Amino acid sequence: MLQFYAMDEFSKELIKEVAGDVYKDIASQSIQPLGTIFSYLPRTIRLAFSRWEKWIINGEESLKLTGELLRERIKTIPEEKLCEPEPYVAIPAIQQLSYCENSEILRDLYANLLASSMNIDTKWNVHPSFVDIIKQLNPDEAKLLRSLPPLLIVYHPLINVKMKNKENKGSHILVKYFTTTGLNIIENKNNICSYVENLERLKLIDIPPLEHFIDESKYNELKENHILNGWINASNIREHFDVEYENKIFNLTNYGIEFLNITGNKVMK
Repeated sequence: MLQFYAMDEFSKELIKEVAGDVYKDIASQSIQPLGTIFSYLPRTIRLAFSRWEKWIINGEESLKLTGELLRERIKTIPEEKLCEPEPYVAIPAIQQLSYCENSEILRDLYANLLASSMNIDTKWNVHPSFVDIIKQLNPDEAKLLRSLPPLLIVYHPLINVKMKNKENKGSHILVKYFTTTGLNIIENKNNICSYVENLERLKLIDIPPLEHFIDESKYNELKENHILNGWINASNIREHFDVEYENKIFNLTNYGIEFLNITGNKVMK
């Protein structure tokens, strides 16, 4: 039989709201083991629900781990500042925890968000969309985002690589949004461009169309990077095209800064 870990009354009620009858049944003293329940079902239905049992177990473990993180954060909040989080933030946040049981950094984002929503000083800075933002980040993107200082005036170098036709001078983008910012702390370094593009899509960072650093040396590290040059050489374009670099910059948006302030800015390595 699955057992719930010790929870306060608020957490119990919150989980009941999130998971409905499934968790209510599991929490019941009279529940039968899942294996027994499944044995009464036709084989085809048992197969269809085989992943359901894993979801429940993993969801419980994720809630437990986040509860432990949350307790540590709440310790730093003065008792008179503690308040009940708004349901439109807390319920979907706990619901999403079931899907990130293998990611420490995503659990940490949710735990910090929940803690911020339980502090009267920060509660109203917790935008409901922040839950959905975390849902649309993978662990590498979260690491990249957390590596950025939460300041609007800090800019980071970014480049596009263009292949320019030697004959008619037409050009096409070969690599878009390459940066070495945060590159050393992410696992899948070949995906850095798509990570930057996703952060821009989520309005967490801004890439001004016409702005760049005047100091060209700020782009040397990017242009000399072995990953970028590996892509250029693998494409075998130098015979027919000239390679051009379009210097750009990116920085956090106000929305991105508020997201980092609420979910924490500690770099997870």
